[in-house]
Amino acid sequence: MKKWIVLLLVLLLAACGEEDSSAGAGEMPQEVKVEFNTEETADPGEEVLLSATITQGTEAVEDADEVVFEVWQSGARENSEMLEATHTQDGIYEHSWTAEEEGLYFIQAHTTARRMHVMPKMELTAGDPDPESIVPDDSEDSDAMEKMGH
Repeated sequence: MKKWIVLLLVLLLAACGEEDSSAGAGEMPQEVKVEFNTEETADPGEEVLLSATITQGTEAVEDADEVVFEVWQSGARENSEMLEATHTQDGIYEHSWTAEEEGLYFIQAHTTARRMHVMPKMELTAGDPDPESIVPDDSEDSDAMEKMGH
């Protein structure tokens, strides 16, 4: 008789556990969003604050696993720099960087937070580059993931 009672309790507990684990099943977590705060223009040789605000819904993400700014000059992604950002406050992550020469630069914020990975990209123009020197960015983001070691 004791065996049946124990078995019944185990089955009841297992059934309760299944109900609890399925609560919220099918609900998608809100998307992690990254918004750049960095200006789109700078002077060559001027220090630029690479900055992004990370949110999920209306909540500032204070606990991102990783935020790395990848920076490269137009046409030279293979020479990109990976710059680890530091959390400052209110979901803002930053790193100082200097555009050494005139040109168009691409900045991509590789962001891993709350089991999601997002990689928004922006353009920054340093000085007044010759339009003939600008190469559209057609590089693959998968190349950047390999460079990060993921």
